[in-house]
Amino acid sequence: MSQITMLSVDEKTLTSDLDRAGYRKMGISVKSANTFEEAAKTLENMHIDIIVLNMDHTKVDVLDVVKKIKSAKIWGDIPIVLTSVQSAPKIKQLAKKSGADLFVEQPLPRDYFIEKLKNLLSQQTRGQQRVQGFIGVSFSWKGKSHSCQVGDMSLTGLLLSTDLDIPSGEILELQITLGASSKPVKVKGEVVRQIQARKHGPGIEEGGIGVRFGIFQADGQQRIESWVARTSDTSNKMAYYL
Repeated sequence: MSQITMLSVDEKTLTSDLDRAGYRKMGISVKSANTFEEAAKTLENMHIDIIVLNMDHTKVDVLDVVKKIKSAKIWGDIPIVLTSVQSAPKIKQLAKKSGADLFVEQPLPRDYFIEKLKNLLSQQTRGQQRVQGFIGVSFSWKGKSHSCQVGDMSLTGLLLSTDLDIPSGEILELQITLGASSKPVKVKGEVVRQIQARKHGPGIEEGGIGVRFGIFQADGQQRIESWVARTSDTSNKMAYYL
């Protein structure tokens, strides 16, 4: 991945010359802002790859900033990372509900933090293809069998079109039916996020549960790769990052 431009909305943590130099050596160009207005001006005037907001910022309602950025048509696809020195479940839940793409508890070593940012951007890039055609899936959760359609699928995961409230971290054993195929693809997947349906341009963006692929059985991975290659539509972006 080439040079990454990161917008940091914070009071202090990524703004010193020393920190900037350290990030620059690791492929990150840091632009800073103290308010939403400053952040918006930067977003309007230059390309930003990722936005990092400190939830401990005392002068800014960070969750409101996330809402404003995600609701803006021209910025809504930029990944947002929230950070905090607080580790209480309430803080993590607020971060999850805000619409941000990732929460990172601070402090973290700079190299590990940057690795997380690059992984998020890499996942976004891998998720650019959407597949077309009927895909069904069945799985068990809490002792009950469920089935639904797949909203989106890429090489790394899929979006379950379901309103079940399955929390992140749950492991599901999926049986995926590709078109008219009689032999399902069997794979274990980890729930990585909940996506609420929302208005996006003239239509409605698909909602559901994002699942990252894990261990495939037999030739399952090859069959998924073949299906994506045959049916991918690169004109649309997936609505989630796996």
